[in-house]
Amino acid sequence: MSNPLQDSVAQIDVYSEDFSINFIGKELFFSKQTLLSVQTEFGVAAHRYDGIAELKADSASNSMAGKVVVVDQIMLDDLLNRPEAYTQVVGMGCLAFAYRKEETARSLFESWDRAQFGDIGYLPMNVAPDVWRSILRLLMHEELYLPSFLANCVSPPHDPGTPYILSEKPAKPKSEPKKPNPVFARLTRREKQVLRLVSKGQSNKIIASNLGITEHTVKLHIHNVTGKIGVSNRTAAAQFYFEVTSDEAYGQAVD
Repeated sequence: MSNPLQDSVAQIDVYSEDFSINFIGKELFFSKQTLLSVQTEFGVAAHRYDGIAELKADSASNSMAGKVVVVDQIMLDDLLNRPEAYTQVVGMGCLAFAYRKEETARSLFESWDRAQFGDIGYLPMNVAPDVWRSILRLLMHEELYLPSFLANCVSPPHDPGTPYILSEKPAKPKSEPKKPNPVFARLTRREKQVLRLVSKGQSNKIIASNLGITEHTVKLHIHNVTGKIGVSNRTAAAQFYFEVTSDEAYGQAVD
């Protein structure tokens, strides 16, 4: 008699490799059942590797395929010591850090050289399954999730020992365009879309309907936006949008 569990696990290798989600870490944290659930939910191939070298060897024959690489927190030291090994394997895909302890995620965030190696996403492992899948879905679309406890690290406070210097140059003509707001520029296209609709007073349900996404995904986008711009609620986020739209936001394509 056929064993349903064995049959299900055997299906792990039959998905297309056009896109794959690759977990780096022990089977204790990324079990076969986890891989199977990812494949069933997203319809893409899912693999687990003990180290980045295994993934690199496996990717050599399929280097053009899109991928998400999720690195478990037990690999933190190796990730920080050899970041180029991970970013090279990821290529044009997305790199994310799976964490169970906030201090581990904070350590990576404070040590990761974003200027040289690009941004890295975060995947909490101690959240509800539907939340976990929603965050993973964001990563698949290269929309990086930033936990709220890291929001204060996005825009470092001004050093009180360094005085603000007022420019002695004459005021620029009003006709000269204002420089793009650097915080607004950090938002992804989808985050700008959600922020624009939030500023119109639309509910999560209506925003989800307008953008063709789930309400939970809308909540995650709002969470990301408030973290990136350094506010605590959607009202303050809308106010931020109004402050930048007069010179730049309306001129940027967010639809």
